[in-house]
Amino acid sequence: MKNQELNFVKEYKAGKLYEANNFLIPVLEGSNFEMGEQYGALMANEMEKVRDTILVKEVEAGYLDDETKAFWVNRAYGSGSIRTKQFYEGVAQGSGWALGDVVMLDQIMEFGIYQSKLHSFAGCTSIASWGQNSKDGNMYIGRNMDWSPAFNKFPTVLTVRKPNDGSYKFATTGWAGMYAAFTAMNEKGVYIDLHDGTSMGGSVVALDRPSVLNTLVDMISEISTLEGLESRYNGMLVSTSAIYTIADKNGAASVETSSLNGSRVRKPSNNDDALVVVNTFMEESWGLGKRETVSNSLRRFSNMTDRLAENKGNIDAQMTKDLMDLRLFNEDNSFKQNGGSTKPALQDADITNYQTVFDINEQKVYLKIPVPEYFADWTMIDLKDLFN
Repeated sequence: MKNQELNFVKEYKAGKLYEANNFLIPVLEGSNFEMGEQYGALMANEMEKVRDTILVKEVEAGYLDDETKAFWVNRAYGSGSIRTKQFYEGVAQGSGWALGDVVMLDQIMEFGIYQSKLHSFAGCTSIASWGQNSKDGNMYIGRNMDWSPAFNKFPTVLTVRKPNDGSYKFATTGWAGMYAAFTAMNEKGVYIDLHDGTSMGGSVVALDRPSVLNTLVDMISEISTLEGLESRYNGMLVSTSAIYTIADKNGAASVETSSLNGSRVRKPSNNDDALVVVNTFMEESWGLGKRETVSNSLRRFSNMTDRLAENKGNIDAQMTKDLMDLRLFNEDNSFKQNGGSTKPALQDADITNYQTVFDINEQKVYLKIPVPEYFADWTMIDLKDLFN
């Protein structure tokens, strides 16, 4: 194993669980049911921590009664692909959980949007550099996942799936029991990450459409090019308003999706080989004004656009990490001059739960937790090694 930082924890059948700097890395192999069973057996204890922190709170608040839970479970499972169904069933088998609990924990983000108030409740940021903007022409993507401080109470999980049905191998970053492609890359170098888009696209969840969370897993499993991703999004009516960074080795774009009014693909301006994605719709064809959010999206967009321009032609994995480490705020809550986007403390609507940098061409991912109480510095995982 070339990943010297990986520490073997345990195994179940063909699945293995590793730890690196407090990040958990389950590596799963086989059919979708077998991979789900391995995940459930390896991660049941961690899944329980997430359930007790997130789901139990919803039940106690009266938001998640038996009837509501049954609806959300039937919606996600019933409209899911065979891949989705079999993975859920495997997790239930391996963990000993009821199928409904397995499905509901995975759907908590979309359920959270359904319950949320009318503002952008998460302030994620992504940057991409390639071609003339990077030092060697390769694709580098930095991403901050900003959400509730509650998500730092349990480990960040990098799940690696190695299916035997002809689907692509992929890795996705999230938390125990949450399998969606929040931040994911497959063996072909196709990349997806997800940002809250409700402040622009409408804080409305279309309950009669399939869960977009499950659709993302299907996309990262089946698509080998950026153009393929664009086409798939163009053919979708999404269930939840969101903004996505999509990329492959040769280029990147953003897809701005609305549960009320379709989707738009935003390409880099002036054919520049750089892209910044936040929680505001930036595509001009919407005909909308640029709207600031409670998570300071326009400030983050301006900061990171300027930082990329200042370093044009010099971007590599290390530089991307350096740029993602730039904070949005000073200690006194004023905006940092020449600042960035990272929020290791709760100074607006959320915090930066985890950070990733993907070296797409080399298939390496760097993980970090910037929150002081749970701090974990940049940790490299060689996905090429794990995929093979």
